[in-house]
Amino acid sequence: MSFANLDLEAQQPVGKQPVIEEESAPVSGENAELDQIINKTSKQLQVFSELVSQFETNRKQVGTRRDSEQLRSSTDALVSQVTGLESAISKLLANLNMVITSNNGQFEVSNRQMVRKERLVNEFHDLHRQFSNGVRVYTDKKKTIPIKAPVETTPLLDENKTSAGASDNQEQLQVHEQQNTINDTDLQYHILLTEERNQEIEQVAQGIQEINSIFKDLGQLVHQQGDQLDTIEDNVQQLNDNAQQADRALVKANEYQRRRSKWSCIFLVVLSIIVLIIVLAVVS
Repeated sequence: MSFANLDLEAQQPVGKQPVIEEESAPVSGENAELDQIINKTSKQLQVFSELVSQFETNRKQVGTRRDSEQLRSSTDALVSQVTGLESAISKLLANLNMVITSNNGQFEVSNRQMVRKERLVNEFHDLHRQFSNGVRVYTDKKKTIPIKAPVETTPLLDENKTSAGASDNQEQLQVHEQQNTINDTDLQYHILLTEERNQEIEQVAQGIQEINSIFKDLGQLVHQQGDQLDTIEDNVQQLNDNAQQADRALVKANEYQRRRSKWSCIFLVVLSIIVLIIVLAVVS
């Protein structure tokens, strides 16, 4: 059986995904091919992690002074690229899990391969969660924070008709409008930052709850093992009691055997005397 073709579809390049070169490894049976699939999955996860980090960098610039139409367009393209790569990696992990669980004893999966597979699955789930939260925050920012349009300077049509006072009033009005726009943008940006921090706090609280559930499971395991130890102790005590009873039974049997031997000897002596008397009587 060969697994080399199981990840061909998942390994197709998505968008402008970087091309990953495959390492040449000596083929040593099914385990070697399984190692190749795990290595390819690990490389795809590295690319996925880099793209998610780049997306997070672009997302944090939305709503700041660096925000622009070009930034949002590149971020949208990056979201599409990461989404396609995420789907490919998910399918690759599904194929890998199918290969490991449905081998029907045709080859032996080592503990190292199982540990690497579990580590890749956990890493993919963490990156998927981070990317999903980032996309949700980015979408909210795009809806609530408009892009600041550059201030267009209108040339004076007639410099002789425009007085210096009117020019100053117009400049002050423009400055006032820009300040209001900046204040509204900063307010919306801080609101989104607060929401993002609240989401991170909720994630931390969820992690604490998971740790609490783990400790509860450990407590239940310790309690169950304590019950098992109590049962073992009771069995040992019962075995000790049975051994003492057996010892007393052996002592009684020994005494009975001695009494029986004594009476047997007396019976033999009496019988011998009777036989001797009969013989003497016959001889006389």
